[in-house]
Amino acid sequence: MTAIIVERLGAVDVDALRAIRLESLNLHPDCFSADPDIVGAMTTEQWLDGLSRGIWFGVRKDGALVAIAALTRPESKKINHTGELCAMYVRADARGTGIADSLIRYIVDVAAEEIDQITVTVNAENKRAIKLYERHGFRIAGRIPRYIRVGNSLHDELIMVRAVSSSD
Repeated sequence: MTAIIVERLGAVDVDALRAIRLESLNLHPDCFSADPDIVGAMTTEQWLDGLSRGIWFGVRKDGALVAIAALTRPESKKINHTGELCAMYVRADARGTGIADSLIRYIVDVAAEEIDQITVTVNAENKRAIKLYERHGFRIAGRIPRYIRVGNSLHDELIMVRAVSSSD
């Protein structure tokens, strides 16, 4: 079995990141709050800004990105001890291979260097994703009813939290 290598994405990855992110939003609109029209209209400079801040991570298979996730932190000093795992997506042909587990472990390790806890939101109907996050120590802290609207369908989101600092 080939080792799964998670890496921070950089400027050279801008086109591949944009493509896989738009794929995730278009294929699974009920699982992401981001709007594909808005994300699709982002300039290369906006994408490069996010990449320069080192918040995007990815896994490649045969040179192509097959999984991505971002770790964001608020700017406010009052809450910048927290982070949010977001935009997590694994292409269908890479699911069930351990890639998602490796991606989360890597991000938790990176987060533990500077923050105390991570939150993630997940569609309340996405049992597979909920189990994935629970395997990595995330626990449900709340539910936002009717949070995502796709056409006429409304979807609840679960808020999941995990402590990550070495002091906890």
